[in-house]
Amino acid sequence: MEQSIMTSFKQIGKLVLLAFLLSTITSMSQTQAKGLFPTFGDPVDLGDAVIVPLAQGVAIGQNAAGENEVYFATNGTPAMFNVIDAENGKLKFSQSLPGLEVVWAITVAPDGDVYFAGSLRGQLLRYLPDEMKIEELGRNPAGKFVWDLVASNDGKIYGAVYPGAKMFAYDIKSHTFRDLGTIKPGQQYVRGSGISDHYLYAGIGSTAYLYRIDLETYEKREMLLPFSGKPGFIHEIQVFDHKLFVKAPGGMHVIDEETEELITIIQANGDTISSPSPYNPNLVYYNRGTDLYSYNMATNNITKIDGIPALPEGIMQTYDWIILKSGEKQGKAVLAGVTNRTECFLYDPEDNCFELIPMDVVSQGVPIKSLETGPDGNLYIGGYQGGMSIFNPVTEEIEHSTIWMPQPEGMGFLNGDIYFGTYGGAVIYRYDPTKPFKMGDDSINNPGLACDIPIQDRPFTFDAGCKQLFVGTVPGYGKTGGALTVYDQLANTWTHYQNIVQDQSIIGLAYKDGKLFGSTSIWGGLGGDALADEAKIFVWDPEEGKKIAEFTPNIPNLDATAEMIGELSFGPDGLLWGAAYGTIFAMNPETYEVVKSKVIHPTYTGRHNWIPVYLRWGEDGFLYTTLGRKLTIVDPQTLAHQTIRDGVYYMTLANGGTIYYTVGSELFKLPLAD
Repeated sequence: MEQSIMTSFKQIGKLVLLAFLLSTITSMSQTQAKGLFPTFGDPVDLGDAVIVPLAQGVAIGQNAAGENEVYFATNGTPAMFNVIDAENGKLKFSQSLPGLEVVWAITVAPDGDVYFAGSLRGQLLRYLPDEMKIEELGRNPAGKFVWDLVASNDGKIYGAVYPGAKMFAYDIKSHTFRDLGTIKPGQQYVRGSGISDHYLYAGIGSTAYLYRIDLETYEKREMLLPFSGKPGFIHEIQVFDHKLFVKAPGGMHVIDEETEELITIIQANGDTISSPSPYNPNLVYYNRGTDLYSYNMATNNITKIDGIPALPEGIMQTYDWIILKSGEKQGKAVLAGVTNRTECFLYDPEDNCFELIPMDVVSQGVPIKSLETGPDGNLYIGGYQGGMSIFNPVTEEIEHSTIWMPQPEGMGFLNGDIYFGTYGGAVIYRYDPTKPFKMGDDSINNPGLACDIPIQDRPFTFDAGCKQLFVGTVPGYGKTGGALTVYDQLANTWTHYQNIVQDQSIIGLAYKDGKLFGSTSIWGGLGGDALADEAKIFVWDPEEGKKIAEFTPNIPNLDATAEMIGELSFGPDGLLWGAAYGTIFAMNPETYEVVKSKVIHPTYTGRHNWIPVYLRWGEDGFLYTTLGRKLTIVDPQTLAHQTIRDGVYYMTLANGGTIYYTVGSELFKLPLAD
């Protein structure tokens, strides 16, 4: 009995001692963690960083009073629905659209109501012009991303959907949806749609096909056309006088609706063409650049319209004929056109009178797509669907802003110049900060066009060395095989090397001591499938212009197959650091051996992992990163880490160690604590 009691006391003593030691160790660990990393103050919201009036879907209609109105939603977080008087540009109605960032799909039904849908929720909405209010009609059954809407004369709205290449129908009278299913198995997009009295047309991508769907039976049939099966999209389908106008790879195809034969191909820059002119029912109008053209459906003749000013330079989103309600030309029909930059014009073909209509649109912040600190210390910030701002972190002011920059996916720096890699088409722009900033002006182009990389679409990663700029890209829609593009400043040449790693995109680049290291994602353009199983690292010799190594890094304890590796960055320790989504690793650049690694955040495996993980080295020696899409600080010696915030894709360091990061359209700073 006594021995049993003594044994119990000994056990209790051991437990107390163990608890004390664990408490001490935990306390020491917490103290070390608190003291290990720098201390920051509260985050400061610096507001919207890229503020532009961009709109993707635009429609023109009339209210019951016969007033001509323009309908669109400006991009933003959230998007903002606007109603503008088409004759004077005055804002008549606006309302935010929570949960929507971009509205591509919009159409006016025969009864004058306006139907629209966005790219995130799959909700169909309706604007009632006479009541000036918006209604939510419910979520369509086909998918979240609605690309296009068309209205039939019998009271239905048809929607084109991604992914799954599906369509849906909404019956206005019964308020019911119907899923029309997948139009083309194996494809992901119904990008464009059109309608005639008897048929619904579906334009497929990222491999182009055109389908005809019977409006009574919904039986579908593929139309065999010259562009069928070619890489690309069908963006727009319009039907006038029994002719289909189809924006497909190669141009605007004019097709006989009855015989399905190709009549001609029009080289129109925009996706749209006007309805027939009220003055000549054989004429439709379109633009090529800033020039206006007419096409005669009876004679097949194309005529450039001379004697008028240049059209607005944005992408023309819609044309329509309106009867002027007021002014000197009251009662006359004129052609109205509206661009994606919310610019409007009116054109009278009888007297060649042309008028630009300034529209009273409030610009708003668009989601941020890229963020870098330039050699001048300023922050360079790219906007979703377009726009760019230069932010001075000292004055905390936007010094320059432009709507003319296409969507910047990545940025690079060479000898003081800033290079913007833009989507789509992987076009590179160069900006010299020592010269006046002016974009969109032919006489002064700074930033100006530097290079148009063929076949590619998204330039995410840049680095420089040997007086060369290196650019890594993701290919176009439905394609695999990224490219390395090299700009030699001395020779002023751009050289493109595709498929350095077969069928993989390049999303990480780091140069040191005569070698360029690159990393990949197995995913190519949207709408296509990956052909590889795991991401790679390659080594490039810039002097010889050739690959000298390619391998899969052996990253210990990786929690999933690495479908993407990138970004890459050389640390102060001379090691090559890389990220595989939530895993950090460091590699000996001579032996290619991974000498340290840690799974800090779980790996996400999913389609189209492109956006590189940002890796930025602080003056304090710590690695600041967006590892696992979380703002994280890593100690490169111990791999201890501190997570600051979830949901961060873009960050940079500037102004004495201050962290700048983005959430949606807003720029935040995280200053060091005093």
